[in-house]
Amino acid sequence: MSRVLVVVPARYGSSRFPGKALADIDGAPLIVRVVERAVRMKTADEVVVATDDDRIMAAVAAAGYLCRMTGDHATGSDRVGEVAAGHEADIVLNLQGDEPLLDPADADRLVDALRADPEAGMATLAHELADESEWRDPNVVKVLADNAGRALYFSRAPLPGAFPGGPRIGHEVARRHVGVYAWRSESLARFLSLPRGRLEAAEGLEQLRALENGMLIRVVPASRLAIGVDTPSDLERVRRLWRAID
Repeated sequence: MSRVLVVVPARYGSSRFPGKALADIDGAPLIVRVVERAVRMKTADEVVVATDDDRIMAAVAAAGYLCRMTGDHATGSDRVGEVAAGHEADIVLNLQGDEPLLDPADADRLVDALRADPEAGMATLAHELADESEWRDPNVVKVLADNAGRALYFSRAPLPGAFPGGPRIGHEVARRHVGVYAWRSESLARFLSLPRGRLEAAEGLEQLRALENGMLIRVVPASRLAIGVDTPSDLERVRRLWRAID
């Protein structure tokens, strides 16, 4: 059976919410709550936080979990890649450090999806959009997939569009992307060796680099809403939901 490494990238200097990794959620830092979810996975062989901040490392270590210091990186994927390079893992799960509501079973489904599809280089999660306003929100990343569950495109725009007079069903067809990725280790290494693509730069979405270079991305349905913490208002919403589901 393939060995699975879960890496949780976390940095202190978030542009929209500095220090969010250490924000309190019901008595523990956000980053610790994320790791608590990750270690509940059935498929994970090892869970490691990757950071460049001493405060985050101290918080993770105090909770009894593994943490590795990394160099400066432009993206979380680069940080994950540095940690993964030192491990003999077949599958690397990039679990965002601001997704404390993620169902561990959904993360397991990503691993299972890669194991079942040898052509896929990576797998990611998505769930239904709540309504049309969410579909139009540029802060919500949308994904379109084909009938076999392979990603066609990711965008901040409300896609698909409609020709004049055509049915406006975009919010019913597109799904909300959850930024969690399971990678084959060789696919992650290849991805990180590629230059930033034009679509990636235009949308600000790393996964488009994979699509631009012909990588197959499997889109797996998430069983429940997973809200990331990007702003202080997100944190308050997550705090309320945490008490309801934990």
